[in-house]
Amino acid sequence: MSYITCRKGKSVRKVILTGATGFVGKWLIKTLLEADVDVTVIVRNKNRVDAKVLDKIHIYECEYYNYQTLEIAVQKYDVFFHLAWEGVASKDKDNLDIQKTNIDMSVNALLLAKRLECEKFIATGTVAEYAYCERIMDFSQKQTPNDIYAAMKVSVYNILNVLSRKIGIHFIWTVLPSTFGEGRNNDNIITYTITKLLKGEKPLYGDLEQLWDFLYVKEVARALWLIGENGNGDKIYGIGSGQYRQLKDYIYTIRDIINPDLELGIGELPQMSHKAYSSCVGIYDLMKDTNFQVEIGFEQGIKNTIKYYKNEMEKSDKR
Repeated sequence: MSYITCRKGKSVRKVILTGATGFVGKWLIKTLLEADVDVTVIVRNKNRVDAKVLDKIHIYECEYYNYQTLEIAVQKYDVFFHLAWEGVASKDKDNLDIQKTNIDMSVNALLLAKRLECEKFIATGTVAEYAYCERIMDFSQKQTPNDIYAAMKVSVYNILNVLSRKIGIHFIWTVLPSTFGEGRNNDNIITYTITKLLKGEKPLYGDLEQLWDFLYVKEVARALWLIGENGNGDKIYGIGSGQYRQLKDYIYTIRDIINPDLELGIGELPQMSHKAYSSCVGIYDLMKDTNFQVEIGFEQGIKNTIKYYKNEMEKSDKR
């Protein structure tokens, strides 16, 4: 087995992760396998694991409240990626009962990582922690969540930050950007725009003048892997492209790739045109510590994504 050697002379050989059946988790597994990393996943239901990787990874079925009794054959993992999170759908983001479960789940994951002698514990935050940002996000400033989901992310970060110091394990928090790509099917603006335009319908928006940063999911997964390899413990890393445009520019790009003659209803939802905050992730530390550079830009990533949705819609029409 070959390993990609990190810049600092160390290689990640063994990784364990939660959230393996989620959007980013599935892509992270692909990235790790391409790098010849030995991958172990903890899932609630192994039937939801991508069939293409079933014979390439080690799978343990376990509910989060049983993490502490889970018997795993291997010890001394290099990195524990904690991606699992309850209540990511829009309808659940303000459900306090659902969101509260993430505290126990994240704490149990950290304690399991310590028991497995993991060198680093990496958990994923979100740009929603800084919902009222008017410029590039400064992770040293106070977070400003605007829903329970984001507030719980802030709470979990603080709890893990304190607990990791007490038990002696390197903890890294990552702030994920607005992420798009094949396999994401929830109600975000990219999915909405692509599916509407592929049907020949006019999507409707506010004025879309806020600055934004989108990153293709394969790049997000690669950034996470590089942080696992080269990231400094006890640090917050923003993940993004480092390039910012008005939100409407991304929408025009999507439209032009699908069909430049299609109409866009930008500005036709005045109730969505009041002051809107930006979502621009600072990636200086990510670039400095890991040498991360975007390899697949927005245009190519969107072409891949459009092709995926087009194929999915054609499959649906044949049923």
